Amino acid sequence: MSQNDQVCTRCVMDTTAIDITFDDQGQCNYCNDFINSYSSFLQKSTEQKQLEANSFIETVKLSGIGKQYDCIIGLSGGVDSSWALVQAVKNGLRPLAVHMDNGWNSELAQNNIANLVRTLNVDLYTHVINWEEYKGLMQAFFDADVIDVELLYDNAMLGVNYRLAAKHGIKYILAGTNQATEGMKLPKKWNWFKFDKKNIKLISRKFNGPSLDTFPAFGTID
Repeated sequence: MSQNDQVCTRCVMDTTAIDITFDDQGQCNYCNDFINSYSSFLQKSTEQKQLEANSFIETVKLSGIGKQYDCIIGLSGGVDSSWALVQAVKNGLRPLAVHMDNGWNSELAQNNIANLVRTLNVDLYTHVINWEEYKGLMQAFFDADVIDVELLYDNAMLGVNYRLAAKHGIKYILAGTNQATEGMKLPKKWNWFKFDKKNIKLISRKFNGPSLDTFPAFGTID
């Protein structure tokens, strides 16, 4: 590292993040922001958290009266989304599990999904993406040398979830987000706005990618 490089004294963030700042103890704005954002939640008692969870669950149930499902849960087969589905069913919700197969599913993830929906007795909708189109879009993103290549999957998954929610009149999409591992704000140039459909189209066009014929792209107006 050069003489001007600096690493946070508490986490692994360093000056490769262009908007990083440090306090007098050498601790960076990223972990300080995380602590400030979630301190109020962490300070709540277990009883208070459970009361708030119960209230939310009841709201979701009421929204689904007369409908086949009361919420949607995007299911990747990983631990976070799987646990969200287990907890939803455990608490009496009637979720529609939604999975998007982009051609890169591991056998373990597939087995996890199959076991979950069978054991929990929930319906599963799987959107199989057009592999040739998706592969062409990924190549365009690689050629564009953008850092957030996962934007394509994230955008498509959002699109599939929202379209199914609209189709079934569902008001709630539950996410298995793990704030302990994903709660920190990312540096400005490490990712991109996930709802930017125009960005996807322009990158594909500029770098000889395919047109979005079947890709379930999702934009802010959508």
